[in-house]
Amino acid sequence: MVYYPPEQLEKNSVGEKEIISINPPRKKFYQRKFLLVFLGILIIAAVFFGHTAYQVNSTFNKISSSEGSLWKSIIAFLPLEKRIYKFLPLGENAFSQNENEEEGRTNILILGIRGENDPNGGLLSDTMIIASIKPEENKTALISIPRDLWVEMPEHNYHQKINYAYALGIKEKYDGGGLAYSKKVISDISGLPIHYAFSVDFIAFQEIIDTLGGVTIYLDKPFSDPFQFAEGTISLPAGSQNIDGETALLYARARYGSSDFDRARRQQQILLGIENKALNLGVLANPFKITAILKTIGRHVRTDMEFWELQELLEAKKEMDNPEIIRKVFDTSEQGLLYASNIDGSYVLLPVGDNFDEIHKACRDIFKDE
Repeated sequence: MVYYPPEQLEKNSVGEKEIISINPPRKKFYQRKFLLVFLGILIIAAVFFGHTAYQVNSTFNKISSSEGSLWKSIIAFLPLEKRIYKFLPLGENAFSQNENEEEGRTNILILGIRGENDPNGGLLSDTMIIASIKPEENKTALISIPRDLWVEMPEHNYHQKINYAYALGIKEKYDGGGLAYSKKVISDISGLPIHYAFSVDFIAFQEIIDTLGGVTIYLDKPFSDPFQFAEGTISLPAGSQNIDGETALLYARARYGSSDFDRARRQQQILLGIENKALNLGVLANPFKITAILKTIGRHVRTDMEFWELQELLEAKKEMDNPEIIRKVFDTSEQGLLYASNIDGSYVLLPVGDNFDEIHKACRDIFKDE
């Protein structure tokens, strides 16, 4: 039996009592409740993503020479369909905002250095790779610039090996430091606008690979180099293998059993291995994992990219489906566009024709079908 209070009962025409409703409509009550819960969830989400974006942005600012835009980072951090950003005040994406950009192509300079505190040329960039990305054509190119290339130092009336550019930019307090000066030098000799740059030292290189659980490489034949580095010597069997950060560093540095040009090819191989491992682990799609890596290597990486720009770059990379990879190493072979010489007792490399016209063309046309 259900009990109803007297105020909810009244007599009908035959003297019997019937139930009447004196409560407001339940539908409006649930609508208000749903709205309050929804607003509460929005507020919690905004606080969470805002705080997380602030932490990520602060971490990234430690390695970036650009002053990060927090509100852009918050927008980029929200779990929204990325294509909606073109309708938001974030602006155009990283692949169309550069006024010198050509046909949706973004060029990123990657510099490998020993380390700021290394007394043996710690600021010399012995690795220089242009990573050129063209998402709409699903293509990526890696272009290695040899460290012994003899070039004119911009705004200075002398020539020097190109690997000195990063150190000179820091020494002369060039606007933007070593990254900006290196971008200018590399842009002059490649004929490409360099949109962003990273410098990575030995410690960062090892820690990135170890954080990813090693990197997988494949060797057609056994590889060894008898030269003793501080980390030791290297000897690897043929076949596919997963190597740790220390072994990868030795593999990328070794050149006495081969050549500087072969070393550049191995460096490209390692770089592609890092990218493949990161994609397989979902690192490039997970800003929290990126943040963890940045916190680990914060003192050993420098860039002029903002975090929201990195987010859009990684988003574009994630959407590329098994992209075509084009690899180019300028060397002294018949098609390498360089020749060896000696200047003041030092081994140097010069461009064929003693100008960079052919190198400009090779870099510019690298995505064109043969």
